[in-house]
Amino acid sequence: MTVAERTLRRGSLLIVLLAASVAWTSCDLASAGNTAISSASFDPPPKVRHRFSYTKENITEAGHVEVVSTITSSYDLDDVLFENLGASRADVVSAQVDSVVIDRISTSTLSGAQLHLGTNADGPIIARVQFNPNEEKKGRDRTSRAVTEAVKSGSSNVFARFDIEDPNKIPNVGGKVSATVYYRLEVGGI
Repeated sequence: MTVAERTLRRGSLLIVLLAASVAWTSCDLASAGNTAISSASFDPPPKVRHRFSYTKENITEAGHVEVVSTITSSYDLDDVLFENLGASRADVVSAQVDSVVIDRISTSTLSGAQLHLGTNADGPIIARVQFNPNEEKKGRDRTSRAVTEAVKSGSSNVFARFDIEDPNKIPNVGGKVSATVYYRLEVGGI
């Protein structure tokens, strides 16, 4: 083997090792700067499930139903940050809502929904959905929306404004809706 062939072989080996190193670290190149990102591709994905219960008493003068969610399990956004990234809200550099799935569990009288992260309509909008009454009960909003400040300030619940086709058709026992909010979270200082 000539000197040129050995040099070429060593150079090729170095390139292969370098490529393998880049591929190994490319899972999250942001981690090189002491940041980490959790998104829908994580297991478990960074998501929080909310439940909304409403009755005729929640109808506003404008004919909407307005309610604040409860989180349907003990797994809230603080748990997502800790379990997925070992971080807290103070470590959040960037937060987005990637998508929201809204399920009209017990009623089809809803024609639309607008969700805000927080306890009132002043929080950032995280979803807008129009339902077709003749189609499935679920609606999806895949619009990515920035919610960094709301997440850092501690917002956990979701405020909902539901459009009702006919408020008189709300059952006496009320209605239930669920929403699953998927996040993309970036934390620093870890």
